Amino acid sequence: MIPQALFAAEFNPNYIISDAEMQNYQSMTRSDIQAFLEEKGGYISDFRTEDWEGAYRKASDIIYRAARESEINPKYILVKLQKEQSLVTDTDPSQKQLDWASGYGVCDSCSMSDPDIQKHKGFGNQVDRSAGIMRWYYDNMNSEKWIKRANVTYTIDNTQVTPASNATGFLYSYTPHLHGNENFWKLWQSWFDQIYPDGTLVKAIGSSDVYLIQDGKKKKFENMTSLVTRYDPKMIVPVPASELSRYEEGSNISLPNYSIVKVGSKYYLLDYNYKRPFANYDVVKRLGYHPDEIIEVTSSDLTGYTDGLMIETDTNSPLGSVVRIPQTKELFYIQGSAYYPILDEVIAQANFSHLLIETANFVEFEDLTLGDPILLKDGILFGVKGRNKIYVAEKGKKRHIASEDVFEGLGYSWENIVWINQFAGMAHDTGSPMSVKPSSYTPDTTPDSSTPVETTEPIDNSEEDEVIDPVEYLVRTPAAQLSYVGPQFNTEMEAYLVANYDTQEILAGKNIDFKRPMASLTKVMTGYQLMMDGIGFNKSTTYNSSIHRSSYHMYRIAEGERVRNGDLMYAMLTSSLNTPSRMLVNSKENQESAFIQRMNTQAQLWGLTNTRFTDTSGFDSGNQSTPRDYLTIFSKASKDTNMRKYLGAASYTYSEIEDTDGKPDHFDTHSNQLVGQGDLPYTIIASKTGFLYEAGTCLTMLVERKTDGKQFVIIQMGSPDFGKYTRYNEFKRFANWAVTL
Repeated sequence: MIPQALFAAEFNPNYIISDAEMQNYQSMTRSDIQAFLEEKGGYISDFRTEDWEGAYRKASDIIYRAARESEINPKYILVKLQKEQSLVTDTDPSQKQLDWASGYGVCDSCSMSDPDIQKHKGFGNQVDRSAGIMRWYYDNMNSEKWIKRANVTYTIDNTQVTPASNATGFLYSYTPHLHGNENFWKLWQSWFDQIYPDGTLVKAIGSSDVYLIQDGKKKKFENMTSLVTRYDPKMIVPVPASELSRYEEGSNISLPNYSIVKVGSKYYLLDYNYKRPFANYDVVKRLGYHPDEIIEVTSSDLTGYTDGLMIETDTNSPLGSVVRIPQTKELFYIQGSAYYPILDEVIAQANFSHLLIETANFVEFEDLTLGDPILLKDGILFGVKGRNKIYVAEKGKKRHIASEDVFEGLGYSWENIVWINQFAGMAHDTGSPMSVKPSSYTPDTTPDSSTPVETTEPIDNSEEDEVIDPVEYLVRTPAAQLSYVGPQFNTEMEAYLVANYDTQEILAGKNIDFKRPMASLTKVMTGYQLMMDGIGFNKSTTYNSSIHRSSYHMYRIAEGERVRNGDLMYAMLTSSLNTPSRMLVNSKENQESAFIQRMNTQAQLWGLTNTRFTDTSGFDSGNQSTPRDYLTIFSKASKDTNMRKYLGAASYTYSEIEDTDGKPDHFDTHSNQLVGQGDLPYTIIASKTGFLYEAGTCLTMLVERKTDGKQFVIIQMGSPDFGKYTRYNEFKRFANWAVTL
């Protein structure tokens, strides 16, 4: 075990990190690295450039591959990039910072323009060299005496230093200064030293005191009642007293959850971290609270509580309610004037164990506003059904626990893991992975040899070479079936196609004949078939939840409201909403299956043997096509002027013909963020987005070159980039290339 002295918050120049840490090249998956970069918010989170082999890759991929190649911890590379050039957090680095990212080859007295070091220039080279030199140190420390190693005393900045690990010695070999290595240690400590996420219940081994970790502080429960009214005691994690001492003291938790408290003349309901004010004492009485239940406190007793939603006269369920719609089996949490989807019943059980699930119907939602899906509470351990990765929830994100060693090293219990479905898992963004302190260093026995220190079996994350979380369900093209047409672009996208719109000549493509789920690209065929069936744009459809409500219902409409069909086309094709497709199809066809059959018949008439439709919105992954087939679908559909209008609108507004909830006006924008951007070298004539776990991020666009009006179709399917702001970067790259032809 690591001596407790090494847990100290002060820098120990003799010990920076262990050999096990330095060589734990499997400590982060590719997706862990990407999530970490995105969380830090720096420029390189979305940076693509050449790696050391000349391949065009994301920064996270370059770091991941360098770590694997040299069997050096990617955390070391991340800290090095920050220490040398602040690249992990800098939002606008200079080219010089990128070119000399890890400081490799640049000595204190060297000029970056020195011809002898230009071979090391470039982000990809710098990352590769910084990892490679560490591996080279391990391989050559006995043959090269100038390499600093364990258990040998050196004078560094007039200070006697005896490295307690070879890794520490190598850090001084790379950067022969105390201050530089202290900065490295501080970054490592703040980023990767064991820190429990918010929502974790901890207690020191041998003590009965239980604390809640929140906002980086430990908050002590003063009694068992204050604990059990908030959390399940089985979630308590035993930790060393030294670990607990690292956290700053927060305000104690002394009052039971859901207590009614009085401060002066004001009354509050304590709702976890919130103190929710009652409008007046009459509301307290109306809700049935007895005076004996009210606890008189001082304002200091409520330190740490945030002001929450007021409880007013018309608040029937101050704690909220969990309801199920019998027709669709969907779950919602209702509080105040809003309702929130619950994507898995496990989330309802984990977050609202104090509430029984009630039955409701959609009519009860008419006066409510739709909110974001409910996510797991902080500190909950969970997995996604069908997958073997384990996460801990924090601030709406899923933080990957990379191995059994890390899981058990953190003191977690396997019986506390809950399992949620893929859609609920996807709703949780990916956060930075969990870390654990190494437990293998003993100063007296660290060998002075070239043999790497290994104390545990390495974790097999080899699947990460092919699978990038969170797209664990993404349909992949088998390597044996990989094919290209025209120039090959280095991209993680599974399939793409660029074609001349007028001639249908395919100018570039990847895997264009491999069948893939279409997701909401399906709606283009739905819209086209509605046009062929003679949908009346000025006719209207009245919303009936029992037949129209679709899976993933995000359309703001109340029971009995009537909407013009032309406006529903905007909602379906421009905003890519699912429920409008069912409303439109059911306005023409009593049996949706018959409409779907006509879609398939039309595809057959066009000779599209690799295309099949199974629903009208694309929610079913059974809707499949190839990029080559979809080129025909999109090209034929976009020749219709009405289809172009709906597929190309940057935004739209309309009012319901018949309104039942007092909210008749609608406004929305195109689901493709590029539509309407004026700084592009082309005009987007028509576009459709799509997304499913299995399909990845999909996009098709008809673009027109501004210089001469030449038009191109760009189709991309199976992108693993789910980032809200980054998912369009690859699409822009292909479109920019097309219009230069």
